[in-house]
Amino acid sequence: IMLLFIVKGYRQKQKANEVITQQKIDVEQKNSLIEEKQKEILDSIHYAKRIQNTLLAHHDFLNDNIPNNFVYFNPKDIVSGDFYWATKHGNNFYLAVCDSTGHGVPGAFMSLLSIGFLSEAIKEKNIKEPNKIFDYARKRLIESIANENQKDGFDGVLLRFHKTSNTITYAAANNRPVVISNGEVKQLECNKMPVGKGEKIEEFSLFSMNVNKGDAVYLYTDGYADQFGGEKGKKFKYKPLNALLLSIHENTLHNQRKIIDTAFSDWKGNLEQVDDVLVVGIRI
Repeated sequence: IMLLFIVKGYRQKQKANEVITQQKIDVEQKNSLIEEKQKEILDSIHYAKRIQNTLLAHHDFLNDNIPNNFVYFNPKDIVSGDFYWATKHGNNFYLAVCDSTGHGVPGAFMSLLSIGFLSEAIKEKNIKEPNKIFDYARKRLIESIANENQKDGFDGVLLRFHKTSNTITYAAANNRPVVISNGEVKQLECNKMPVGKGEKIEEFSLFSMNVNKGDAVYLYTDGYADQFGGEKGKKFKYKPLNALLLSIHENTLHNQRKIIDTAFSDWKGNLEQVDDVLVVGIRI
C-alpha cells in the first residue's frame, strides 16, 4: 500500500512538473512574441522619427538664412509634437516654432500635418503674410480633423524675415516671442487662440518685431516652463525662464544652448519629463 502511494505521488509530481514546464514554455513564447511586437513598434517609431527629422528645419539651412542661431530640441518621447520648421520663398524666409496638441506619436502626426499645411500655404497658395498663413493652416486643420468636435491643432510663432527690407513680421498663436534689448526682456504680442478649433476663431493679427543689431530673440514652447522639478517639485514657470535667458543672452549661442540644457536637466532631476521641450534663440 505504501509503495502504491509512493508511485502515485511520484506520478502526480511528474505530471505537475510537466504542467509547470509547459507553462514556462508558454510564458517564454508569449514574452518572446511581446518582445518581437515591441521591437516592431519601436522600429516603426524610430523610422517615423527619421521622417519627422527630414521635415524639421535643417541646421545648415537655418545657418544660411539666420547665421546666429541655436536650437534646443528635447522631445519627451522618440517623436515629438513640438516642431521647428523653415522655408524660403522669394525674398522671404519663414521660421516656425510650434507646439502641436499632444506629444509622442499623436503629437508627431499633428506636427507632420501642420507642417504640410504651412508649406501648402506658402509654396502652393503663395500666401506671404504670416497671419494669413496661420489662417489658412487653421482652416485646413479644421476641415481635416475637426469633424468629430476635436480641438487639435498647434500653438506657436511664425516669423517672416524680408530680405530686401530687413523687416521681421510675425503671427503668434497662444505664444509670445521674447526679445532682449538693452538688458531688458520684452514679451511681444500674440493672439490668444490656437491654430485649430478653439473657443474663438478670428483672423490672426500681423505683428511687427522692432529689433536692433545685437538684440536677442527667443521662441519657445511651453515644455520648459511646465517641467516639474527643483526642491519642491514645482513647475519651472515662464518668469524664471525669461530670467535665465536674460542672464545668458550675451554668451555665445553655442554656450547658451549648453546652459539651457544643463539648467533643464538640473531642474528636472529624477522626475519624469512631462512634455516636449523646444527653445530657439536668434541674435540679430
